Amino acid sequence: MKADTKFATAIHICLYLQYRGEKLLSSQEMAASVDTNPVVIRRVLADLRKKDIVGSVAGSQGGFYLKRSIDKINLWDIYQAVNDRELFQRPKVNEECPVSSNLAHLLKLPFQTAEQGMRPGLEKITVSALYAELKDILKTSSKFC
Repeated sequence: MKADTKFATAIHICLYLQYRGEKLLSSQEMAASVDTNPVVIRRVLADLRKKDIVGSVAGSQGGFYLKRSIDKINLWDIYQAVNDRELFQRPKVNEECPVSSNLAHLLKLPFQTAEQGMRPGLEKITVSALYAELKDILKTSSKFC
């Protein structure tokens, strides 16, 4: 089972936009940083733009930028922006089985509770805090994008 990387990619995008400074960045540059296809980045950027986390300027000289200060963006904001499905997938249903045919109903509340349980922790962590930690790492590392 492949894990969804959209949330981590969205965090990467926010950190990378801050790392690169005030300049507008293309989806191609961000895609190279993430090592993925620019289409993947544009989809995530579209989600982030809908929640006013990033903005964009159209045209050949255009690109993307952070719309809010990184101390005003927390991980729950990003999670909410890119979350397009339930954290836990609904089970496959066999209507002939009494357990299988009722399992989705039985698990709905526990799954929702688990997802909401993440909220307080993710709200406490800002992109600013992650960026400060990144800067500390980069001071002692020879790896730069």
